[in-house]
Amino acid sequence: AHTGCVKGLRVQGETMRDTEICRKLLQLEGPWNVDRVKVDVEARELHAYLVAGKSWFGRPAFVRPKMRWRHVNVGAYKTFIHATIPEDHDQQPESACLGEAGSDFTRGLAQRVVECLDAGLGYRQVCSLLEIDVYLAWQIRHAIGEGRLNQEQKRDDLNAEMVPPRQIPPTGDPVWFRLLESEESIDIRILGLRLLLARCRQGFSELSSNDVKIMRVNTVRRFFIKHEKQLDHEISQLVRLRRDSQAGAEA
Repeated sequence: AHTGCVKGLRVQGETMRDTEICRKLLQLEGPWNVDRVKVDVEARELHAYLVAGKSWFGRPAFVRPKMRWRHVNVGAYKTFIHATIPEDHDQQPESACLGEAGSDFTRGLAQRVVECLDAGLGYRQVCSLLEIDVYLAWQIRHAIGEGRLNQEQKRDDLNAEMVPPRQIPPTGDPVWFRLLESEESIDIRILGLRLLLARCRQGFSELSSNDVKIMRVNTVRRFFIKHEKQLDHEISQLVRLRRDSQAGAEA
């Protein structure tokens, strides 16, 4: 594979080194700096080697970092962060470009996965969008479930998705589309659900992308799962609506 790096580029009249360009692309903040950059063009991979503190010419021979994490892509390039976390890292601010010791992903990548799931994407869609494999996605999901990423609210939502109530239909069930296409489908007593449905129903029938429709369905479905105990009235109607639709299709 062809590997190498850009030694420098002129940006707004100034020549910037490859390490400085990479630091800006990663939005890296002190005390971390980019010490080396390696680009594999054929594999579409960017490897950034970080150090805590300043990097300068005449530094000691390169010491291989102890950790490697997968990060959010930079452009079309899969990005990997290499670094050694200092012993006093507890006193240093957390960086989205770093991960936990023993993990394979950065906090920034984990956050992006959570945002995609919140938008209603499934795990296969997330893997395709972020170009990560299923194993890494499940690692992140497990970390969120254990609360190791400080995502308490997201953890509740994900746990609910992992063990959905049997009464609540799956995402692809036509009853969700019927619910969002008609304002007269069921009687809503909970204000929060009424407001959510009003927002998700806006222009739903005119949407040309089925993926966008599924995202709205997932938003409503997660609300049903999370607030199951308060939605007995609405869930019973949803189940009846589903049963009636199935009976009509079979007739």
